[in-house]
Amino acid sequence: MSELPAGDGQTFVTYHSHDDGGEVDTEAFMAVVSSDVARRQAEGWNVQSCSVFPSRQVGTAGNMFFASGGQRATMVTAVVLYTRA
Repeated sequence: MSELPAGDGQTFVTYHSHDDGGEVDTEAFMAVVSSDVARRQAEGWNVQSCSVFPSRQVGTAGNMFFASGGQRATMVTAVVLYTRA
């Protein structure tokens, strides 16, 4: 997790799952994110926006061009913009 100031009363926080080569356990990853969201809300921060995207995918080269289901994410990143009133 890393935190980047984004101007007055705003901060970006990035959360990264561990990459062990296997498929991402999304429930465990989102449990970490939601726990930090709850902690920050108790400190007066509010979620303004959130985005989650694959940081690393594996699969065969042919499947990169076709939606054949051959790829899987082995690492994901969530970016949350927090604001404070």
